[in-house]
Amino acid sequence: MTLITKLSELTGAKKNALSVLLIAAIAFIIYSNTFDASFHFDDTPSIVENYAIHRFDIKQIFSGSTRPVLDLTFAVNYYFGKLDVFGYHLVNLLLHIANGVMLYFILMWTMQRNEEQRVKGSVQAVMSSAMSQEPGAKSYYSRIPLYASLIFIAHPVQTQAVTYIVSRSSVLATFFYLLTFVLFIKAIRSRNSMPYFACAFVSACLGMGTKQEAATLPVMLMLYDYYFLSDGKLDGLKKYFRFHLAISASLLVVFYLSMSNLQMFVSFDYSKGVSMPQGESITSFQYFLTQLNVIPYYIRLLFVPANLNLDYDWPITRHIDFMTAFYSLLLLSIVVLAVWLFRRQRLISFGIIWFFVTLTVTSSFVVIYDVIFEHRLYLPSIGFALVLSVFISKITRIKS
Repeated sequence: MTLITKLSELTGAKKNALSVLLIAAIAFIIYSNTFDASFHFDDTPSIVENYAIHRFDIKQIFSGSTRPVLDLTFAVNYYFGKLDVFGYHLVNLLLHIANGVMLYFILMWTMQRNEEQRVKGSVQAVMSSAMSQEPGAKSYYSRIPLYASLIFIAHPVQTQAVTYIVSRSSVLATFFYLLTFVLFIKAIRSRNSMPYFACAFVSACLGMGTKQEAATLPVMLMLYDYYFLSDGKLDGLKKYFRFHLAISASLLVVFYLSMSNLQMFVSFDYSKGVSMPQGESITSFQYFLTQLNVIPYYIRLLFVPANLNLDYDWPITRHIDFMTAFYSLLLLSIVVLAVWLFRRQRLISFGIIWFFVTLTVTSSFVVIYDVIFEHRLYLPSIGFALVLSVFISKITRIKS
């Protein structure tokens, strides 16, 4: 902790370079023993027996897959290394490191904007002026990007997303998700913003073609604007309205790739429901009730990552019982808390909202055969990392 604190007190390019090296080094150390992990479960139909990627048949990949960008990366892996798992794991790890690095810079730029607003004495400061003027506030904010990135990189719950090869879907989608944020922020900071806005749109489209959870990107970008650029003023969103509209248009990629299957996985008909591989059926409402029990377990894993599991046997919740009602009230209370914290602790508020919004695709009404999977926490865990980094920064400031 002392090393990280000292590193956060540096400034400029040296600090950024050392931070990036630390993020990469920790990730390589943690996952250094995973490069020979074999193919498992969905790796077989998605890679081992997927002859479209073996032939590098781009036409077949883009016409027959709901995740063509993901399959294209598998095709590149197969082209260079056939079924040697080393290359697949290496790409997954490099993407994971890239995500940690991008998260660092996104938060660093956000903190810098706050400091610039504070120095200028602007009434539209990203954080409240009272908080910004507290003793040690600058040092406190400077620690958050590195803390959050290291938590995200090193958290045990990421193991499945990084080492289960086909879970590259989550890691790659998060890569394009964060890259869009990076390009959006660079556009704001640049005098010539159009090239960055254009690249951000392309990145968003690639994310949509990687995994459906990227569909939450337009919402989170607009919330980021609302929280940290527009200072909670709806009129402020007009400044980048055309960009938000363009990013929202990238949702057409998801609709095009998934609309035909969506009808198969959304059903409120109790007499039919969606057929599951085990032979039972489940309605969209029952899936939603099940997720009300799954999400608190996800939260528990983030705080206490014990008994991690690749293949859960999770019971389906068929009706509203006591625990489901309790969990629904608990989750609603957390969301209300996030709204209440908007003016008081904006980073914590944004982290909580990030967690819930990015979970909506897999934990709402669209039925997915496996009702729980740890790799679905990969993107939402960024919100947790942000919240925890704020608390750690506050504690270390008190001790210093």
